[in-house]
Amino acid sequence: MCALKFSHHSPLYAMVLIAVLNTIFVGRAYANTPAEGSEPLIHALTELEKADWDNRWLGYGIALFGAATGLGLGAWALYGQPLAQGEHPDPVVTASSLLIVGSAMTQIVHGGMRYDERVRGALQARELLEDSSARELHTMYFLRQRAKAARSTRFWGGVMTTAQGLGSTMLGLRLWLGGENSTRTTGIVLSGLGLLNMAIGAVHFPGKPRSERILLRTEEEQAEALRLRLEPITREHGLNPRLGGARLTLSGRF
Repeated sequence: MCALKFSHHSPLYAMVLIAVLNTIFVGRAYANTPAEGSEPLIHALTELEKADWDNRWLGYGIALFGAATGLGLGAWALYGQPLAQGEHPDPVVTASSLLIVGSAMTQIVHGGMRYDERVRGALQARELLEDSSARELHTMYFLRQRAKAARSTRFWGGVMTTAQGLGSTMLGLRLWLGGENSTRTTGIVLSGLGLLNMAIGAVHFPGKPRSERILLRTEEEQAEALRLRLEPITREHGLNPRLGGARLTLSGRF
C-alpha cells in the first residue's frame, strides 16, 4: 500500500494549484458578467414587443376583410340560388356557400383572439424588459409559451383560410361547369380566387411563426457549451523550454 505525496515545491503541486485557481477565477469572471447573458433576452423581448404591438391591427384587419368577402359571396349564393331548378336549390352551391359563410364567421372570432394574443404578448414583454430580476427568471418560459400560442393560432388560421378557399373553389367550379354566359364567367373568376385562397391557407402550415423563430435564436445564443481545456505551461531553462505544469481552463455561462 502506498500513498501519493507531494510538497509545495513539486511540479504536481503547482499543476493542481494552477488548475484550481484558473477554475475559480474563470468561473467568477463569467458569473460576474450578467450583461452578456441578458443581452439575448433583451434583444428577443424588444423584437417580440415591437412585432406584436405594431401588427396587432394588421392581422385583425386582414381577418375582417376576408370575413366580409366570404360573407358577401356566401350570402349572394344562398340568396340568388344559381343553378336552382324551381324550388329545389343546387346541393353543391348550397353546401359550398354554407362552408364559405361558416369560415368567414370563424375568421372574425379568430382575428379577435389573434389581436388579444398580440396585445398580451407585447404587454408581458414590456414588463419583463422593465424588471431585470423577472427577466432573468421568466423570459425563456414566456418565449416558449408565446411560441406555442402563435403556432396554434397559425395552424387554425390556415385551416379556416383553406376551408374558405375550398368552398369558393367548389362554388366556382359548379357555376363554371353548370352555368351559362355570365354565370359561367362568374364561376371561372371564383374558381381562380378560391385556388388562390387555398394556396394562402396552405402557406400557414409549413414554416414557423416569428415568435418561434425568436425563441430558437435566443436558445442558440443562450446555450453555450461548457469548455474544459488543459494547457501545458512551459518554463524557460537556458535555451530549452521545459514543462513546468499545466493550466486547467473552465469556461461557460452559469
